[in-house]
Amino acid sequence: MMTDLDPTAPEFESIESFVEFLCDDDRTVFTTGELGALNARLHVATRLLRRELEDYGLTLKGQAHEVRTRTVNDNPHDRWSGPGSSPCHGGSGWEQIAGMAGQVG
Repeated sequence: MMTDLDPTAPEFESIESFVEFLCDDDRTVFTTGELGALNARLHVATRLLRRELEDYGLTLKGQAHEVRTRTVNDNPHDRWSGPGSSPCHGGSGWEQIAGMAGQVG
């Protein structure tokens, strides 16, 4: 998938030109990046663009995501390796106890 799409490219000039671009490449699937580039160029809501592209018989490529379930062996106080490995996920919350956070001196 291309990550640096240029909304000023000729294929994003209109919905019809984008559909023609995909047909020329023998593609029936469009990406969220391409949908975003169309949105930036045409200033039309992405849900409306998606609906119109799907009316042409095209489909949106699904995004891959890792599904990880927390188990009983996971550390509930580890804020650095939670589901999705996002920083500051979870944690005990001890910093929010009144009188401990933000004291001066």
